[in-house]
Amino acid sequence: MKAKIIYPVIFVLLFLSVWETKAQDIHYSQMYNTPLYINPAFTGNHECDFRVGLNYRQQAASFTVPFETYTAWGDTRIYPKFMNRRAWIGLGSHLYYDNAGNGDLTKVQGMFFGAFSQGFNADNSMYGSLGVGLGVTNRSININNLVFGDQWSTIDLDFTGISGDPQAIKNSSIFYPDFNAGLSFHHLVNEKWMYETGVSMSHINKPKESFYGEDNRVGRKIIVHATFQRILSERFLIKPEAYFIAHEGVQETIMGANLIYGGTNFKLEGGLWTRIGRDIIPVIGIEYNSFNIMFSYDVNVNKQRMASNYQGGFEFSLVKKFCSRMSTKREPCKFLEF
Repeated sequence: MKAKIIYPVIFVLLFLSVWETKAQDIHYSQMYNTPLYINPAFTGNHECDFRVGLNYRQQAASFTVPFETYTAWGDTRIYPKFMNRRAWIGLGSHLYYDNAGNGDLTKVQGMFFGAFSQGFNADNSMYGSLGVGLGVTNRSININNLVFGDQWSTIDLDFTGISGDPQAIKNSSIFYPDFNAGLSFHHLVNEKWMYETGVSMSHINKPKESFYGEDNRVGRKIIVHATFQRILSERFLIKPEAYFIAHEGVQETIMGANLIYGGTNFKLEGGLWTRIGRDIIPVIGIEYNSFNIMFSYDVNVNKQRMASNYQGGFEFSLVKKFCSRMSTKREPCKFLEF
């Protein structure tokens, strides 16, 4: 009997913990492959003309129905004639879908991004960016898949009677506007190394989010990040990075490094990361003709490992860059060439 009870109990506890933390935002382990989600200031800040990406994450599969997240995004940059030759504007958008387990608690967001970047020196190897994001979020839940307190008996679950709790839910689908902003600073020090740092804030407007019609507000989320790139030799480049996220009273720090080996058209990439105190994250990928494909897996090492059996989250990302435009005197971006 204990074996039959333990897994439903684990799921209910996990579900309640998610509910109590006010359904925190989606998160990825491959943060570097979700640039617009991390910081709107990254919009249009890359060495090519256009950039598009796809991301997929599955987690909590060892507990219950997996939590799944999908994201599609893209961005470009333009050079309005009224701006000086060391400035440019980035434009982009993303669409993501997140489904959290048995209750079909879903989140869908579409957001448009714009960023202004200004070079600080003659060759634009040092520049700063200010970005904003404006979008609409939908939260929905399948009431029929929920289990309420008065459906429990002392031994088994009783699904024959529906409690009065679902009647308290006024709307099973809600919409609200969302506003993000961020700053970043980029410095190509020389032909061997560069660094980039920034900070962003999401849910600046603290939108109202409640299925019960209450005045529950989404708390502001802060992300602080830093990236360092160093060419070690003709064939090797290393990229250490760190991300600190604070949201709804929960903090997490992700840090690690990827090592890249290869030439102009083909590269191999691998690395080791950690979500401090929670996961060890190995990653591997390839880059071929401006296509970058990466896979990672979170190995759960915190106290939940007794239930998760060290299983965390699988993640996949695909990024494609389009570099057809010829360089001109107005070309502002300076990146490490490797």
